[in-house]
Amino acid sequence: MSVLALLLAFGSALFAWRAIDQAKDAKSFALGGRSANTAPPGPPSAAPATSASASSSLPSESPSGIDDVPRSPGDAPVLTEQTVYDPKYQKQPMVLQAACGRTMYADLDEPRAQNDEEQAEISLSISCSANLPMIRLMEGVEGSEDARPGMTPKECADKIRSALVGRDAPIPVRKGTALCITTSYHDARERRDQWRMILMQVVGVSNDGATTVELSAWNIPD
Repeated sequence: MSVLALLLAFGSALFAWRAIDQAKDAKSFALGGRSANTAPPGPPSAAPATSASASSSLPSESPSGIDDVPRSPGDAPVLTEQTVYDPKYQKQPMVLQAACGRTMYADLDEPRAQNDEEQAEISLSISCSANLPMIRLMEGVEGSEDARPGMTPKECADKIRSALVGRDAPIPVRKGTALCITTSYHDARERRDQWRMILMQVVGVSNDGATTVELSAWNIPD
């Protein structure tokens, strides 16, 4: 009887040990699966470059309005639609008068009429035969006859670019004649002065050829 009880006790212990061992296997399997499913994510992939970062590598446009085209020292800057002009003076009257066969000059930076050509932008002479006054542009000065009263400096720049007066060409002076003129850039730099745009309108011509003009001027940025 004791042997039978001993065998029963041994069988119960063996069954209990087996049950515990199976429970451990099930727990290990469960933990292993959860660990595989919840593994920490890898490093995030690099985000594609945005349009902003791509555009940052592109060259930006100059906000100044002055041309960015490289130019040789001493060359005047190219006037563009973005060029900003600073008014120097507006609608200043001046009278030019020369005797037959003589020449009178004008410094348009001030403006000032004078009898010598130093720092002058224009000259006025009168034909002895026709008594008709003529204006000529001085060395380094450019202009256009295709102008009208009230034009803006930007409009004047366009006219000088597209309808330039030839070098030393005489310009007949009549009431209503209008000229767009740029002063000599080289002379302005030498004097450490401003380069300027001038709008000149002839408001009267007397019988003896005395010419009254009205002048407006703008400083041009360098």
